[in-house]
Amino acid sequence: MQILRNVKVPMRDGVRLATTIFLPGGEGRFPVVLVRTAYNRVGFDGRPFTERGMALVIQDCRGRYDSEGQWYPFINEEDDGWDTLEWLGQQPWCNGKVGMFGDSYLAATQLYLAPTSHPLLHCLNPRFMAGDPWKHAYYCDGVFSLGLTWSWLCFETNARTSEAALMPLFDVPGILRQLPLLSLDEASGAGVVPWYRDYVQHAQYDAHWRRLNVRDQAAGFRVPALLIGGWYDYYSGETFANYLALRENAATPELRDAHRVLVGPWTHGMNPHTVLGELDFGEQSLAENDATLRWLDCLLHGGSPADFQEAPLRLFVMGRNEWRDEWEWPLARTRFTDYYLHPGGRLATDAPGTAEPDRYLYDPNDPVPTLGGNHSVGPYNPGLYELALPGPYDQRPIEARPDVLTFTSEPLPEDLEVTGPVTVTLYASSSAPDTDFVARLTDVYPDGRSINITEGALRARFREDVWGEPKLMEPGRVYAFTLDLQATSNVFRKGHCLRVQVTSSNFPLWDRNLNTGAHPGTDTEPRVAQQTIYHDREHPSRITLPVIPA
Repeated sequence: MQILRNVKVPMRDGVRLATTIFLPGGEGRFPVVLVRTAYNRVGFDGRPFTERGMALVIQDCRGRYDSEGQWYPFINEEDDGWDTLEWLGQQPWCNGKVGMFGDSYLAATQLYLAPTSHPLLHCLNPRFMAGDPWKHAYYCDGVFSLGLTWSWLCFETNARTSEAALMPLFDVPGILRQLPLLSLDEASGAGVVPWYRDYVQHAQYDAHWRRLNVRDQAAGFRVPALLIGGWYDYYSGETFANYLALRENAATPELRDAHRVLVGPWTHGMNPHTVLGELDFGEQSLAENDATLRWLDCLLHGGSPADFQEAPLRLFVMGRNEWRDEWEWPLARTRFTDYYLHPGGRLATDAPGTAEPDRYLYDPNDPVPTLGGNHSVGPYNPGLYELALPGPYDQRPIEARPDVLTFTSEPLPEDLEVTGPVTVTLYASSSAPDTDFVARLTDVYPDGRSINITEGALRARFREDVWGEPKLMEPGRVYAFTLDLQATSNVFRKGHCLRVQVTSSNFPLWDRNLNTGAHPGTDTEPRVAQQTIYHDREHPSRITLPVIPA
């Protein structure tokens, strides 16, 4: 193997990007695997690729680590990716086939380059990333993703190199409680961070977010993509939304059928261990950890997506803890089944009748703490990670709070598989002109543990259209709210119970709605809101589950 270090690759504006190149031994022209990263190219090991006859090229993105230029999230990745491919095509060791892979931002560099249809691009492997960062990344259906966005923009990418290691030296809980949100960059010792402030200020879908919506550009994709996600990541729903957009906009039937999906029991990255949170998913959970290497080896050496994996989807079914291939999404055999909220905390398939609503007080000064969940905070966010552990955890500590309503089914008479998109429909009113609603599906074990499966939130002002103009509420008026709980695949075992939680906060994963209706980035005056959840014949609040027949 030959290693070329700190190669300066020129961009069209003269900026040079630092690049490390691993070449197989001997002379020749090789397929190339390109990774473009915001998190330091040093540390990648090229041997698994060069041993299979592929060159590995790792590049620091513009303004990061040893690369020149000025950093701003995402906006340069299309042009810089194109220019890097142009440079690769001129190298005597490149055979004209380039594949890409990477997690998170490393996935985004692929997603923003792909619509250019560069002729050298041969296959992609975006892992654990959103296609619409407004819908579900830096906001979640209008709710600001506080922990993720603050830590990423104010510590990980505020300077040329990461300062995340400094986070534990700060009072992270204290900083995240400070108001207004707009100045948390200064409260963190970073000074004014323009990109953080832009993300906070753009608190509705506009041109800032529209340019980052990859699904609007899906028609430009011309190569197969293996989309990888995790059931406990922030982007499980996004993974399937991206897949469906690629299929719908594919230029040919052959390309439509070439895309693949792999979703496992992971958070924001593949897990090298069988245990996540408080569950052990067994040895089978590790079986697909080499999928990236197999995909690139297959497609860059003349194989087809069907040679890699015949079925378009491979899903890990939690509870049964096994992989299963599927041919469409949602699954054709799905029976979407409503479980209704009833008085006394009951959850059942029978429709409600006459019933009094449930009420709770939501106090932004005493928010429900994050306890596990489906998100992308990780050990790379020290100081925050301990406050927002991802994955499955027993929810009883938060279910004991008076501001968390729970609705529980009878013990299941037989196993119940839920695989697909999950939604909650709430009929609710509030004393506030704006507030948040949060819902969570949990698996209640016979010993009483209530293990979170999937969750979602909605800022009330976006109840009609998360991409449209926000509309404040009339206090006391009943509205319908549809909460997107992303997607999951879990078998609720015989004797277990289904449970739905309803509340109004999940902090610090999401910011606290201060209940005033003001701009969330500049608001400083929290107010207590009286929340009323209706579940009667005229207001059938429910969770809709994608049940898969046995």
